[in-house]
Amino acid sequence: MAVSGAPPARVEVAAPAKVNLALLVGPRRGDGYHEVFSLMLPVTLADLVVAERLRDGGVLVHCPVSPGEDNLVAHMAHELERRLERRFHVRFTIAKRVPHGAGLGGGSSDAAAALVALERLYDLRLPPRVRHEAAAAVGSDVPFFLWPGPQVAMGRGQALTAVDLPEPLHLVVAVPDLALSTETVYRWRDEDVALSLLEFAPRTQALLAAIGAARRPADIAALVHNDLEAHVAARHPRVGALKQALLDAGARAASMSGSGAAVFGLFEGAEAAEKARARLASVRAFCVSDLQPRAPGSR
Repeated sequence: MAVSGAPPARVEVAAPAKVNLALLVGPRRGDGYHEVFSLMLPVTLADLVVAERLRDGGVLVHCPVSPGEDNLVAHMAHELERRLERRFHVRFTIAKRVPHGAGLGGGSSDAAAALVALERLYDLRLPPRVRHEAAAAVGSDVPFFLWPGPQVAMGRGQALTAVDLPEPLHLVVAVPDLALSTETVYRWRDEDVALSLLEFAPRTQALLAAIGAARRPADIAALVHNDLEAHVAARHPRVGALKQALLDAGARAASMSGSGAAVFGLFEGAEAAEKARARLASVRAFCVSDLQPRAPGSR
């Protein structure tokens, strides 16, 4: 029988997907990343990360698309081992529902879920700064998932500010059969456009003001934009065609998410979203809504 108050031997943590409602991309930074300004939204489409304490064996990761040490979940566990100077014996099993490599942040969210799972399994009680720094060391999007509410991401994506958005938001996320590398997509952007900080900064200020003034879902629709989309669509027209299909199905606005190739549409309500999803029979499509903010680190 488990002792009351003792850490559990097994935990389940939801790992939600995200969409970039807006994404502005600036020049390349000195560290090799790009300056970005993005309005990011966690949604109800989610993986499930199950973590179980073991007696020995180290860190094991079972995942259908990226098993073992290559998975960001393993990177997160080893990052915490390094920072805390201790070793974990834990098995992670990831039930994937978020499409892999689609610009929806599934791998980053799984890594954040692993951090939360380790905190619970080992009663770690990590300070917020340690949590954020460990997450940031694993990936640019990982810290976002430690607070499951809409946020503005700046810098290389790790400077985060929570924002209030009109709710509820109803979306259809459609995923073409197309795998894109984030590094490749940003390279296309650099090949096609030369942008300075002097040009980038006013765009971010205008978008931030528009986010602050948003009061209705229609105001959010007016913000939807992705600087990377045109560069992907020029090379893979099916992305542009899928965006148009969502607009033809009644979306108030549509855009690629992140570096793609997933495309989302913002709809009037849940019924309109479901009707649009049913029309997209040739691709994987999901009806999703926004997640409500909770306390930092809760899942």
